[in-house]
Amino acid sequence: MCGAFAAISDFKVKNLTLKLGVEDIESRGIRVPASNIQIVYEHVERGRNLIDAKWWLMLEESGMPNYKYATFNSRSDKLYSSRLTKGLFQKSRCIIPASGFIEGQNKKYHYLENPDNAMALGGICKHYKINDEFITTASIITCPGNPKLKNIHEKSIPLMLNHDDTDLINMWLSPKITDSEIFSALLTNKLNVDLRVTPIKAARDLTTKGNAFFISRQH
Repeated sequence: MCGAFAAISDFKVKNLTLKLGVEDIESRGIRVPASNIQIVYEHVERGRNLIDAKWWLMLEESGMPNYKYATFNSRSDKLYSSRLTKGLFQKSRCIIPASGFIEGQNKKYHYLENPDNAMALGGICKHYKINDEFITTASIITCPGNPKLKNIHEKSIPLMLNHDDTDLINMWLSPKITDSEIFSALLTNKLNVDLRVTPIKAARDLTTKGNAFFISRQH
C-alpha cells in the first residue's frame, strides 16, 4: 500500500509539473489518507490542469470519507473487476505528483524517492456533487510487491509512471482513451525507477534514522 507521500515544491517536482504542462504544486508536506492533495487531471473540455482532490475515493452522502472501505489505494488486480474502479480506470485516470512516498513494515519505516526526479504516481479519480459543492476524490493505484522491496513493504508498490515517456503520459491522462486494457502491461511488480531508500523515524516523520541505500530499476 501507499499510506503516505510527500508533496514538496522542489526543483524535481517543478520539472515534473513542467513536463506535464500544469502549474507547480503547493508544498503541503506529508500527505496522508483523507487529506487534501493535488492531482493532474485532463478534462475533455477544460483540458489538463492541476486540481485539488481528497485522497479517499469513496465518500458518504455528507461528503465525508467512507471509512468502511479503505479506498485511498486501488489494487491493480481489482481495477478491471471492481464496480467502483472499473469505469474510473477506463475514463478518469490521473497523476499524483509526489516528491517521494513512505512505506512501513514491522514497525520500520522508509522514505522512498527517485534520486533525480519527482514521482508521477498513477491514480484514478471520481467527481461528486454534494450540496451544490463539487468534490474530486482520488486513489493511488498499487501493484504487486517487488522482491527488491520485500524488507520495506512486501505486499505492494504504488504505480510509478515513466514521465519521460510523453506518449504514455498523454495516453494515461487522455479522457478519450477508454480502452484501459492498453495499460495492463503497467500493472506489474516491475520497478521502473531507481530508488533512494532512507530509514525514517515514523510513518509521518521524515527524520532520518539510518543510512540511505539505493535500489536499481529493472530494465
